[in-house]
Amino acid sequence: MRAAKSYLAAHNSWFDENPDPTCHRCGMEPETFTQAVLTFPARNRARDLLVKDVSSLGPDANLWTEPLLVRALGEYITHTRTGFPPDMLPAR
Repeated sequence: MRAAKSYLAAHNSWFDENPDPTCHRCGMEPETFTQAVLTFPARNRARDLLVKDVSSLGPDANLWTEPLLVRALGEYITHTRTGFPPDMLPAR
């Protein structure tokens, strides 16, 4: 995800040359790495529990040099299924 290569809608796709970058969950803004981890409203609770100390995902963010924060981010991504293929999401 950090390299903009994932199933997030705003990331480039090898099978769709012109993907719609809009988040398929909120339908309001592009589904970028930052949006999916730091600003997506429906994940506020998980964010507060798992990555409350992460405020930036930029290349110079302290996240990338702190092993505990990297692990917390991994747990957040797994718990929230962030970036998983849409067809792996539970039916609503």
